[in-house]
Amino acid sequence: MKQLWTGVLAAACLCPGAQATEKMYGVIGAGYNDAEFIESDASGAAYYVGLGHQFAPQWYVEGGFKRLFDDIDDDAGAKADALYLALLGKASGREGELYYKLGVMRADVSGGYTVAGEVSGCDYGQVSFGQCRYDEGVFAGLVGFGFDYYLGLNTMLRFEYEHIRGEHDLSVNTATLGFRYNFN
Repeated sequence: MKQLWTGVLAAACLCPGAQATEKMYGVIGAGYNDAEFIESDASGAAYYVGLGHQFAPQWYVEGGFKRLFDDIDDDAGAKADALYLALLGKASGREGELYYKLGVMRADVSGGYTVAGEVSGCDYGQVSFGQCRYDEGVFAGLVGFGFDYYLGLNTMLRFEYEHIRGEHDLSVNTATLGFRYNFN
């Protein structure tokens, strides 16, 4: 929870007009991902929620929370939550806005995998009953592109693809469908 408030505070400091809602938007979305971390592979549902601010005619800054993956079962798997901050460059048209995204994130990844053979070969975390368990905080970079399709005056449908790469061999590819609401 402390990390969430730190991220919100950082986003508010980077947006000089954060007190007013002019040129601000909120976005929420869900989709499918394919992820790898250490010895774990995860795929399935992902979701995110974020706030953005247009600080120049073709530029946005966006920050928020992402559930990268949640693929935990009794034997193995991983779960990852992240706070992100990104810069978006856009090109507007009559139907919507095409954009690219560059950013950074801090992810908390926890999980485990079955250790075959010698149990002292756990590179990260600790061994417990033939399981290598880990709980890591990692930094990652993200790149992506998407399209915000105009639905109405203040509403948009967001199609987005992101690639995330970070420490300890974190690699996530995500395709999402979201809803964007412009507050102004």
